[in-house]
Amino acid sequence: MRKIIQRVGTAGLAFALAGCGLLGAPGTATAPAAGPSVSITQDVPPSALIAVLGSAASGPAISTLVNATARSSEELTVLQAGAPAKIVLSSASPAPTTVVVPGKPTDPRGDQTSYQAAQYANRLKHWRGEVTMGRNAEATQVHDSLAAWLRGLSLPAKISQLADPPGPTASLAAESAAAASALAGLAEEHGNIFGSRRVVLLYTDDLATRPPAGELAGDTVFVITRSLPSAAAASAAQVNLLAAGAAQAAVVGPEVTGPQLAALVSAGLGQGGIHESSSAPVLFANDSAILSPSAVAQLTSLLPQLREAGVTAVINGFASTPGTALANYTLSYDRAAMVASFFESHGVPASAQIIVGHGTSDLIAAGSSGANRRVTVVIERPS
Repeated sequence: MRKIIQRVGTAGLAFALAGCGLLGAPGTATAPAAGPSVSITQDVPPSALIAVLGSAASGPAISTLVNATARSSEELTVLQAGAPAKIVLSSASPAPTTVVVPGKPTDPRGDQTSYQAAQYANRLKHWRGEVTMGRNAEATQVHDSLAAWLRGLSLPAKISQLADPPGPTASLAAESAAAASALAGLAEEHGNIFGSRRVVLLYTDDLATRPPAGELAGDTVFVITRSLPSAAAASAAQVNLLAAGAAQAAVVGPEVTGPQLAALVSAGLGQGGIHESSSAPVLFANDSAILSPSAVAQLTSLLPQLREAGVTAVINGFASTPGTALANYTLSYDRAAMVASFFESHGVPASAQIIVGHGTSDLIAAGSSGANRRVTVVIERPS
């Protein structure tokens, strides 16, 4: 998203009607009036991306992801799990650039001749063209500055020099602790400027350990595993991460492609790189993951959109409060998985779907209400 900011000052568009006497005294040339100059810049609030590698083998994947999600004003930290964790790199991306164009021509007041009206229309058309060129120039400058920043990181070269530390160091708890420590350092240095735009990537296959409560306060956490975890293991890890304070948590395996993960990370960082729409909730009976006839009808109506090229479906399952936290997360995941199976059986590839169980973490009604027993499908399209 880009914004246009009016600044105090004047800038003349060179449209002088010399010698015609229409804009000033007879026989004089007066520059047409214009408003304040216009500054074009991206509205990009600061964000933080923390990645913790459990194994050097995860390095190429994180290099690709960093390139795909780079944005202005981003604090990037890549760590390798260990005792203590090793900083692979820590760097801040460039702030957005600004391009200034002349101010908008002032609309003449009072009676106008047809000639004056035509001249104003021409000046306005020219100014709009300058704004368009300014936006294009600003986008090019941002792209070039980010590309130069990424080249300067030399992340692939740094990762190629890593060796796995001895012993089992890449657990969920150990990597969470490393990420929390890095975020605490950023908060101490910069204050609370990131808001909810903090994304943590944990590359580990060990989902059994539990981070302490409050460690991941407000963070969006993605756990990336090299093998496909069971629904029970993924649900248990989500429970533990949310109990540790994560605002959102998802466990994804090799079925999630690089572009899909990049879209999720970009959304967490606050980057508008995708256009998304959300379906109406598909409801389920209590303690059930079976699709009702009305649910089938709702999901069938989404199929034409999901079959479009480049579309990704993020399938979010939820549960009501009766029952244990683990049982509800498992049930919410099973509901999302049931929807994914329906889509796959109707021609939507599994590679275009991401399944996330949320348990009772996002209630929309009283805890035991049937409105909470739902699945929503977020349809993401490339920009």
